[in-house]
Amino acid sequence: MSSSHLKRAGAAMISVAALSFGAPAQAADPAPAAATETGSGFQFLPWGSEPCAMTCSVTGYAGVYVATAMSSLFLKGRLFAPWTWDTTDNQFIGASASRKFATYENLWDLEAEVGIGKRFGSGLNGGEVWTAMYWRWNYFPWNDYIRTTVAVSTGLNVASKIDRIEDEKSTSNSHLLHYLAPEITFGLPDQPNWNLVLRFHHRSGGKLGVFNDNSGGAQYQTVGLRYTW
Repeated sequence: MSSSHLKRAGAAMISVAALSFGAPAQAADPAPAAATETGSGFQFLPWGSEPCAMTCSVTGYAGVYVATAMSSLFLKGRLFAPWTWDTTDNQFIGASASRKFATYENLWDLEAEVGIGKRFGSGLNGGEVWTAMYWRWNYFPWNDYIRTTVAVSTGLNVASKIDRIEDEKSTSNSHLLHYLAPEITFGLPDQPNWNLVLRFHHRSGGKLGVFNDNSGGAQYQTVGLRYTW
């Protein structure tokens, strides 16, 4: 047998021995992860069969009717002086379920919400249902002591009836109105599942044609409790 044949035979025997003793094979390329990012730091969160992982919440709240215009509260410096607000003996109770679906570097989130509520009183006693998207700002320098978030919504609210107070506030009426409900939440760092919620529950048309040129609606200052899991 020639030397070239011996060399080829030796190489073959070494290869067989390496395979027999478990020489590592070349690892296959990993399957690509599902693409969730649409930009630097911004990420959509998976839904469906995925667990909530602190993205799901339920909230219950109640409050009183506020007759002072929302523009006066938020644009004329009366927001932090509730003793100057005009209120009536009409009340509201509501409940909502929400889930976070996008986040940006733990600074702010986007959430989807559905809710249902009931009015009580002489001038407002119908029901409400709504769906909304919330933008929530999460970062405050004191969060190690009191967890704080601020959020604002845009969505649609449907009332079961046109109550007297809503009828008196506008020359045009609509069961369907815009849902704008800013809120602030507070929680303890060692109780991440629970938050105190202060929400200004507000529906109005803003004189938009899509809402029959309605310019008024019902609004309540409410306080509630939120559980997140």
